[in-house]
Amino acid sequence: MVNVLLDEPRVFLSYGTASLLCGDGVDDFDLEAPWVDESNGLCGAGVPGCLQFQVGTHTGWVPFRLELHDAEPALDPVWEEVVEVSFTALSEEAALTGLMADAHEFRIPVGAYRVRYCVRGFEEADQVEETPDSYLLQFWPGPAAPGRIVKQTGERAAYWHRARRTQTEQEQREDEQAAADELDRQARERWGDRVPNERLRRTSEFGVGLYLDALSRLDMNLEFALAETDDRTHRQVAAWGALQCLEEAGLIGLPQLAPAVAALRRGEPAPPPFDDSAHCWGVLERVKPPRTSVPVPPDGDYEQSPQDWAITILFHTAEEDSLVAAMEVVVCLAFVHGRDGYRPAFANLRRRFPQLG
Repeated sequence: MVNVLLDEPRVFLSYGTASLLCGDGVDDFDLEAPWVDESNGLCGAGVPGCLQFQVGTHTGWVPFRLELHDAEPALDPVWEEVVEVSFTALSEEAALTGLMADAHEFRIPVGAYRVRYCVRGFEEADQVEETPDSYLLQFWPGPAAPGRIVKQTGERAAYWHRARRTQTEQEQREDEQAAADELDRQARERWGDRVPNERLRRTSEFGVGLYLDALSRLDMNLEFALAETDDRTHRQVAAWGALQCLEEAGLIGLPQLAPAVAALRRGEPAPPPFDDSAHCWGVLERVKPPRTSVPVPPDGDYEQSPQDWAITILFHTAEEDSLVAAMEVVVCLAFVHGRDGYRPAFANLRRRFPQLG
């Protein structure tokens, strides 16, 4: 016998996570707490009345089906990743929800269950436009027992299984070596035979949204020279370069930017709230200054707005790492001046700071 508790083709998820909550107060817990048993990395059951799921799609709509069986069901080979945990329903009223999303309510008899979490399309999720992943939860009555990995086929699931348990010393060494090898690969791809100092090498670790590697393509000599200078010079370069960009883009006289411009003229990073990208973009949206476009450096394959690049200058000057701040501003300097103007702009930078020659 099977009773379908919930069959929802569109559950909205964000941050690659979903939760099943059953009982008063179970929605107030540390997000890491469900994973304390370390039995698997896809379904955490460490909080009574709660199940936490790792989902393939980071943000989007995915189908979930929940079934209640009177005994352990047969395993359908269509599912690619399968784990089992124990779960206690503390209340008949339960809900499935994504993080900060609508709850899909259902009812389940109070009691102790074994739960099988079945996944397919996990490996390909977020790699194609249409989310390919789907999810099945099967409940049946059963006493508490350790969680287990029933089936594993993909590298992505293997990563989560490993990430959510305490690693052995050997595994820690292997991960550290893998991280070092990846940095070596990135360094060879970015700098070829040139050997960066440790400060510059570490910039490969900075996250998505930065354009540091663009400077490697535009002027590697300038990049290496920046890496050899001190923090004070970095901040001076960032402040001077930001002013040049705002001037070139026609934004320097905007009253809304006056506090930031004043700080830059003192050689300081842009102060709050200009260290926040949303605030800076909001200023540009509200003021709606005249927009221009220039061919992008170095080859002019397409055109972009100097005003868009110039507004990003403000929050980049406030980067915690001074070298990252300077490099980001210099990249913006190039894109504000475009294909035909970035080399003279870099020459002007070197004249202003002879130590970069």
